[in-house]
Amino acid sequence: MKTRKTEHNRIKIIRAAALILFLALLFTPEQMNRTVIAGIAIAGITGSLLFLLIPMLPRISVPSFFKNTPFHRQKRRKSRQKSPVFDMETLLIRQVGYQITDKIKAAFPDASWEYTLPIKAESLLNCEIIRIRTFHTGDYNFADISLDRYGHLKLFMMTITDFTPVPGRKNPDNPTPGNPENPAEPPVHVDPESWYSLIGKPLLTELIGDLQARGHRKLFINEAGEIFIYANNTPEIKDTFQHFPPRDYWAALMDIFTRDELKAVETNDTLELSWA
Repeated sequence: MKTRKTEHNRIKIIRAAALILFLALLFTPEQMNRTVIAGIAIAGITGSLLFLLIPMLPRISVPSFFKNTPFHRQKRRKSRQKSPVFDMETLLIRQVGYQITDKIKAAFPDASWEYTLPIKAESLLNCEIIRIRTFHTGDYNFADISLDRYGHLKLFMMTITDFTPVPGRKNPDNPTPGNPENPAEPPVHVDPESWYSLIGKPLLTELIGDLQARGHRKLFINEAGEIFIYANNTPEIKDTFQHFPPRDYWAALMDIFTRDELKAVETNDTLELSWA
């Protein structure tokens, strides 16, 4: 309200000044130089207009046809653009990496891994098989990973051995039995599903196939993960599971064995597995 009143007063002043200058030009005696008077009148009117317009300049917006120039469009685009925290490719690769870590650590709590070659998101999206190197994963030292068309992670553990002898080379994933620097410790947490898919099933498939061919119909597993059969009422150890889940997980394991067409029964301190 105050601003409008000020502008109205300024307009009154300009009108009065213009009227005085016009009258001075009109009634100037002939002996005086009318050109000088006209110049003074024009300068006065122009100054009065500037006096009115200068306070209004900050509120005058840029015409729309100037706003659409390439310079103004580029300026608006730069002001709106914000650099993303991650690009989509990095985010996808990182999320797949978390899934790989969770799946391996569920069976091998101290495990770590790395890609054998740099990967791209395109390889994952095309469901290509990618090889990784694993550490502290027992007898396994490599794995193949891939995504199916539904986005589920598939992981296959494997052992790759270099038969070229290297003097002084030691395998950190296979410590010498009885070495006090590598005591056997039970895992803090085990996911029975992941343990069975990565460790249990590959070993059982091979072992059961061999035992069945020789007429056996059952085997036993004790709390230490030792797999044995009875020969003339004497236990005979055939192999040993790594990171075998403790007894708290046996109920879940029995359900997994049953789904895999194995009959599982808990007897004393052992699990009895039988097959048709």
